[in-house]
Amino acid sequence: MANLIETTGLSKRYGKKYAVKDVNMHVEKGSIYGLIGRNGAGKTTIMKCINRQIVPTGGDIMLDGIKLTRQKKIRVGALVESPSLYEDTSAMQNLLYKCTALGIKDKKMHASNLLEMLELSKVKDKKVKQFSLGMKQRLGLAMAMVGHPEVLMLDEPINGMDPQGIAAIREMLVHVNKKLGTTIIISSHILDELSKFASVYGIIKEGELISEFTRETLESESFSSITIVSPHIDDVISALSEKTPVNRDMLIKPNTLLIKNGAQLHKDISRLLFDRGIYLEEFRVDHLSLEEYFMRLTGGGEIA
Repeated sequence: MANLIETTGLSKRYGKKYAVKDVNMHVEKGSIYGLIGRNGAGKTTIMKCINRQIVPTGGDIMLDGIKLTRQKKIRVGALVESPSLYEDTSAMQNLLYKCTALGIKDKKMHASNLLEMLELSKVKDKKVKQFSLGMKQRLGLAMAMVGHPEVLMLDEPINGMDPQGIAAIREMLVHVNKKLGTTIIISSHILDELSKFASVYGIIKEGELISEFTRETLESESFSSITIVSPHIDDVISALSEKTPVNRDMLIKPNTLLIKNGAQLHKDISRLLFDRGIYLEEFRVDHLSLEEYFMRLTGGGEIA
């Protein structure tokens, strides 16, 4: 599928220091792109450049094949850093202001639908200054979704939410992605949550995009270990020594072998044991989690 958003050599410098440098990012139409990096890695800067909140120092941003400076066709809805809200007015009034600014017809119906989707209907007339952080985040999401934009950019949208609220936002984002075809770029420090619904990931390290990969690639390349359970474990060790270094130190239980080096050979190992006719009670291939894969690529550090 074609890229809806693409950056080439995107850079932003403050004085002599680069916030982002030579970022070549590819966001396919209809994808959910998870942007991952430590504190200060450059995630928010990239989003602000795409959303025209700041001007890049160098490079190009293409939206649907057109340079950003000439782009008129695609509207980007964004929640980057803290949501911009009128604190002394209600949630409904905030949305009506945004609907008016964008020329939305039947403003009240549109705003009501968004409030219901974000589970804010019961507090629609409450002043925003009385909202919790999680409620403000949900209202910020509703504001970003006014007019059903083709692209949603969300910077830590589940910040301040409880587990139930996080699950609700995840379901809502999957819904607008599948039903409306909305392309989503999202950053989150909760990588376990991001791994549940993002289809593509980009890892930012010290302002540079060091890796882009799909969920399928993560599953196929991030082998962690193989667990083999067999009453004939000595025969297993003898057979496997032909394929990968194996010794009795890998035994975590009398009949259970844990292989960490050589997990990528799991198909060859499985076929070898089958051909030898060795009875197995269990043959399990474990994968790295998204967070573990991130740590492997970046060398550890705080995620946010």
